[in-house]
Amino acid sequence: MKPQEKYRMYALVVGANFESITYIIAAWFAGDWLDENYPRDFTWSIVTYLLGLILIIRSWYVMFRIMIRAQNRDKNEGSGS
Repeated sequence: MKPQEKYRMYALVVGANFESITYIIAAWFAGDWLDENYPRDFTWSIVTYLLGLILIIRSWYVMFRIMIRAQNRDKNEGSGS
């Protein structure tokens, strides 16, 4: 794996972590805002946190898929194919 590719993989992991933190903070603010402006029998935070969790799972899925593809490509290049 080239050094540039290693830095890219590191950037993907760091970026996914920042993205996760952003989703959690956005869900918190959105839940508070919805609770104030659109009161319901339930708290909107549950809905927004669930949506944030789905977005985090999707983000990490894409990250792992890219990393696995790069690893498989390196294996194929290393075997002389």
